[in-house]
Amino acid sequence: MKKIRVCIISYIITTMVFSFPLVIRQSKADVVPIDFVGVGNFLPEVDVPFIMTNANITFKIDANSYRKGFNANFTGNYTIFNPGASENVTLAAPFSSAFTGLESSCVVKIDENTIAYSFSEYTWGNFSESTWEQYVSGLYYPRKFIIINVTFPENDSITIDYSFNAYIDNRIDYGMFQIFYDVGTSRAWNGTITEQVEFKVYGKQPYSYSGENCIISEFEDGMSYIWYWENEIINEDRVYISYSIPTPWYYIVGRLVPFLIIGGFFVVPIILIHQYKSKKAKRELNKNLE
Repeated sequence: MKKIRVCIISYIITTMVFSFPLVIRQSKADVVPIDFVGVGNFLPEVDVPFIMTNANITFKIDANSYRKGFNANFTGNYTIFNPGASENVTLAAPFSSAFTGLESSCVVKIDENTIAYSFSEYTWGNFSESTWEQYVSGLYYPRKFIIINVTFPENDSITIDYSFNAYIDNRIDYGMFQIFYDVGTSRAWNGTITEQVEFKVYGKQPYSYSGENCIISEFEDGMSYIWYWENEIINEDRVYISYSIPTPWYYIVGRLVPFLIIGGFFVVPIILIHQYKSKKAKRELNKNLE
């Protein structure tokens, strides 16, 4: 009887041992495709000799309810120098379609004067005649464009201020969620650039962040993550913060249920047979004693 009990316990343990790695593998398989949400620099529609000399970007991220989503406040300040004759150019700033409320809160200013802008959906090939395509064609996450028309005065600089408030819905139940800024878009302009990108994160801090050159500091309600380049060409494509969204307990339990059911088909008959044989042996023993 003891031997049968040991076999049953061993079977149950073996089923659990082989079930858990499978559950973990299946859970982690979905972690590999990271969910990306981000925004980028202004890009000229055509090749121009203009130089973006300075850029200063601040991304305020409220991550107190990161399992559901993030509140985001973005401000970008860009200085662009035209070394030649006056010219009118169309510019576009790419952003992810996951930013809810961006289109209603966006403000663009040229030299502190608010200007009109429009939005455009990005689809493969619809901007093939512009320089924009080479900066977004390789990205598989949905993008939109903020489009503005700017007159660059002769041999002079202008400043562009770009801001918005938005909500980023956490679109995955578990895995990695990444919020980024496209610093590589600065290569659409000539020359070198001095640029600072800061993520001010409130509440839950990120699981990871990009680059060894990130400067981290603490402020009253959170942490600051800063990347800085001084008068250089930025070789990185983007900087980011990432969140690890834990696998919910109910998902793991749901994965285990089929294995427990299958195990039950084998274990229950063994238990019933064992009980039947035990009762039969007792009856025979009692009969012999009589």
